Amino acid sequence: MIIHFGLDQHLGLILYCAGIAAFLLSIFWRPIVGVYYLVPLLPLQTTRYRMMDFPLGASVVTLVLAAVAIGLLRRRRWIFPKTPWTVVVACYGLLTFASLFLDSDYLVPRLREWSDFMMMPLLLFLVAATVDDVRQMRWILLLMCLAVFVMDKSFWDAIRDRDYSTFSRDLQEDGAMGYAGAQGMAAFNAQYAWFLVALAGTFSARIAKWTCLGLAVFAANCVMYSFSRGGYVAFLVGWVFVGVLRYRVLLVVFAVLATCWASIVPNAVRERVLMTYDPNQGELDHSAELRLELWDDALNLVRDNPAFGSGFNTYAYMKRLYGYGDTHNIYLKVLVETGVAGLAIFLWLLTRTFRTGYCLFRRSRTPLFSGLGLGLAAWVVCTAAANLFGDRWNYLQISGYLWVLAGLVSRALAIESAGETEESEAETAQTPYQAVPATAG
Repeated sequence: MIIHFGLDQHLGLILYCAGIAAFLLSIFWRPIVGVYYLVPLLPLQTTRYRMMDFPLGASVVTLVLAAVAIGLLRRRRWIFPKTPWTVVVACYGLLTFASLFLDSDYLVPRLREWSDFMMMPLLLFLVAATVDDVRQMRWILLLMCLAVFVMDKSFWDAIRDRDYSTFSRDLQEDGAMGYAGAQGMAAFNAQYAWFLVALAGTFSARIAKWTCLGLAVFAANCVMYSFSRGGYVAFLVGWVFVGVLRYRVLLVVFAVLATCWASIVPNAVRERVLMTYDPNQGELDHSAELRLELWDDALNLVRDNPAFGSGFNTYAYMKRLYGYGDTHNIYLKVLVETGVAGLAIFLWLLTRTFRTGYCLFRRSRTPLFSGLGLGLAAWVVCTAAANLFGDRWNYLQISGYLWVLAGLVSRALAIESAGETEESEAETAQTPYQAVPATAG
């Protein structure tokens, strides 16, 4: 870990005991405690690994989410409040669940993978149901920033002394995201960086504004040293998006850097980008060529089951091309496994998430809410780009914060719909969520 205090060797036990406390407090005191506990752990996969040696340590996320749900029910709150995502998430969950039974092979592990994935939409509803006021939103945002700082600092400490005079695969570092790998870490930081830039504009205090911008630059630096070309694309798409909607000066900086980037970045980064296509040979490098082969093979599979696909998460067990278990494009993966119907609902989910964030950004008179809306919209834009080159969607450590932000945006919409203001936070904290109408979807 980054912050030692001489307790690093006991970190797993500390987190495990804190998890037990969060479990009990969520049920018998305040459900928001469980959310506070989980938010910092979502991207830190390797940190969560430290609890696996303890009883039920591998199921901490599931158990604490269950405790939050029980705590809400004990307080007579509905765990699935009406949100802009209620209908589309229900459709997506039902269709993917039904598609499990299109193929009986590996049904048990696939069912387990489906339930693991559905914990992320559950995050949306539980966050929307537990958060009472703006103060709690700020605490969640602060915990997110602290967690990602720890993750990025760990990554930087691991790679800062390496030689970047020339590119090699050994330079890539997976970091604290575990099996999501360097590609997942890059996609996450690209999304997170532009969310922070969007959020920075909501703060009047200079220290808060510059802290957000500093963390965004640090995250961008981690994207650069990830050597993930998909991460680069996601970051650049987010750059243009936020520049067009909020900060036009970013477009000027973008145009300037586009002409001189090769002389600014480390040589290894320049080589990584330029090796994608060799103009002398007229061909792509092996990694890019492999993706094209995987995409072509996936399209051939679609022809067999165009309407509903082969079944949720079946491609991972097909070992179709060179033993790969992923199509390296989430849209093709969804199309192969759930057909045109599944892809339509998936695109509906992405579009609904973008539109909800964008509308909050445009309509809200509360700076924090407006920043949350723009941040969520920017996150979705980066997600859409990053997932063109691999599955960055089904990983809790990559997509968990997307669903948390959606829950915060849903709550912000409910607060605005009820005409609540930041000045009435103390009163709001005593008001059950179900008494506050939310925007339907």
